[in-house]
Amino acid sequence: MSLGEERAIRSIVVVGAGIVGVSAAMSFIRALPRVRVSIIEVPPDPAALADRLTGSLPAIGAFHAMVGVDELDLVRGGAATHHLGTRFERWSADGEPWYHAFGEYGTAGGRAAFHQLWARAQRAKQALPYYRYSMAAVLAEAGKFVHPSDELNSPFSSFNYALRIDPDRYHAELVARAQTLPLSHMQAEIGGVQRTENGGVSALLLKDGHRVEADLFIDCAGPSAPVASALSERFEDWGESLPCDRLLLGSSKAGQFSSSDLAAATSVGWRWASPLGGRQMVGLAYASSVTGEARARRVLASEAGVEEAEAVAIRTGRRPEPWTHNVLAVGDAAIAVDALQGVNLHLAQSAIRRALELLPGRDCHPLELREYNRRTKQETRRVRDFLALHYLRSGRSKGELWQALAARSLPNSLAHSVEQFEARGRLPFYEEESFDKQSWLAVLIGIGLLPRQVDPIAAALREDEAAAWMQRMADGITQEAARVPPYRDYLGRMLQPPTRRG
Repeated sequence: MSLGEERAIRSIVVVGAGIVGVSAAMSFIRALPRVRVSIIEVPPDPAALADRLTGSLPAIGAFHAMVGVDELDLVRGGAATHHLGTRFERWSADGEPWYHAFGEYGTAGGRAAFHQLWARAQRAKQALPYYRYSMAAVLAEAGKFVHPSDELNSPFSSFNYALRIDPDRYHAELVARAQTLPLSHMQAEIGGVQRTENGGVSALLLKDGHRVEADLFIDCAGPSAPVASALSERFEDWGESLPCDRLLLGSSKAGQFSSSDLAAATSVGWRWASPLGGRQMVGLAYASSVTGEARARRVLASEAGVEEAEAVAIRTGRRPEPWTHNVLAVGDAAIAVDALQGVNLHLAQSAIRRALELLPGRDCHPLELREYNRRTKQETRRVRDFLALHYLRSGRSKGELWQALAARSLPNSLAHSVEQFEARGRLPFYEEESFDKQSWLAVLIGIGLLPRQVDPIAAALREDEAAAWMQRMADGITQEAARVPPYRDYLGRMLQPPTRRG
């Protein structure tokens, strides 16, 4: 037996059989076909938001390619629809709506970045709202959709999209595919763990008396994290930066077919609507330290017409060391954030991909785990910063939540980004970003922040030239978007069965 074979992981137990757990099991067994992988289905944790919400980011396409899931099958099965971005309402000082859409905004003018040219034109009141220069946002506002083009010179090559998933149907699709793989499955409750001499876990002790051994345990059971918590209860609390620790989750009748979601600020927090075809998921996020549940329910009923909603309590933050010894925490077992920007499932899938990229040997050497935990820390803290930006610098002051947030300071890394942008419209580089520069700019500008000084390169272009550049770009996007069919029609064509050739 070679040294590599001797160190190789031979058995994996995944705890939790929701979307995250099934995704992890499928990923590991496809990457390691000779490894024995088992899933233990434990009672679901209602606060496991990655298993329950509709949102994703564009990287979900790469994850599906890794596990062999086809987008067209998901769409035809009613498990997914297409998502170009989110419309934000009342989420700035002036109350004007804006979009966070996926992909590029505008094109550079020579060596001058587009957002710098836009900021210059905006100060001269010669620019349209920033989102009007995004093909994805313009399509979303018009209720349209088309897949991006692979042709570099095409006006439809500059944007991206994610998938909006129906959690129940998506989970069923994953389970159906997992059943074709050599996975073992059992239903049980974790009664405790048996530790190794070095502090890891040698076996899970089930309440029915069974004992389950493995080389690696992956905890996908949500914030309760029965395996990871047995090793450490350490938790990095983000309540100061992400104040909404309560969600009301409900649904309503289907609205119009839409390629975008809605996020609308309210006096107590914010509410969302995510169309799923036959229905739409709606919800409200609020801070229990400021608002009681009864008032939050009244706000959701008055603004969204939803009387029945499930209350879910969350604690925003992360495990400082999601991979400890031979226990890996994934999804809400590792990090908990609210529903803003639909990042919950993305973080789980990103963690799975990173774990496979950095997979250690059976000994789970500390050197290897430190790199995984370092990169995970970079990613999760920047997600915290991106979401905190919406709360702490929105400029909105109306309502009890927003007044309570007025005196809170930004996390250091977020303060660094905001300072750089407000000074000259520049953004510092951070490793492991889930949201790219275009997304950061869309939110910074959307909430009303502008650079104090004109960028020297953008200033080299005359004001009338910058204004003309803006106008040509907006006109071009509008004209091209007019050629795209409504999303309902485009989706209808996708749902048609393929024609058979005689």
